[in-house]
Amino acid sequence: MNINDLREIQINQDKKIGFDVTFTSNEDKYEQITKDLVGLFGEIGEFSNIVKKINIQLTNNAYNFNIDDAEIHLREEWVDTFIYLLRISAILGIDIESETLKKMKFNNTRYENLKR
Repeated sequence: MNINDLREIQINQDKKIGFDVTFTSNEDKYEQITKDLVGLFGEIGEFSNIVKKINIQLTNNAYNFNIDDAEIHLREEWVDTFIYLLRISAILGIDIESETLKKMKFNNTRYENLKR
């Protein structure tokens, strides 16, 4: 299975519950992207909050916080974030694999002088 297959699975699941990724106007399309961005940033915020609590626990034991349990929640929040990225890529018609490979190739050249 590749990343585009995962996106299709997610989009088909979304369609079944009424979250479409095709729109008749740019206004509707970008309104949905805005909603998905708010969701994405919310998930990133939840992920960040857990990381913050882990760091506080590690540096000064200020929380009664189980790091192993926290990592389970980190995984969940990270996947929630990824799902929003899949949705936005579908709305914009981005081929995630080819675009990522293209960007990685560009970055490889761009940062050539930083290689060790």
